[in-house]
Amino acid sequence: MKKYIPMICNIISALLVITFIVKSIVDYFQYDKIVNSAPFFAQVLVNGLYLIIPAIIVVIVGIIVKKKQ
Repeated sequence: MKKYIPMICNIISALLVITFIVKSIVDYFQYDKIVNSAPFFAQVLVNGLYLIIPAIIVVIVGIIVKKKQ
């Protein structure tokens, strides 16, 4: 089971990055300058905070686990 942990971490990380891209595209099409007071890049930064940073952490965990095997 331990040999599958780095692969699972990479899959989870890839899914988080894909979710970030899709969510940013959807937010772009739903963004309206008149209604939203925050600029669009602020929404992208929040998406990155919730999706990209955990993806980086999961990749690092996968690398650490793989090196310890």
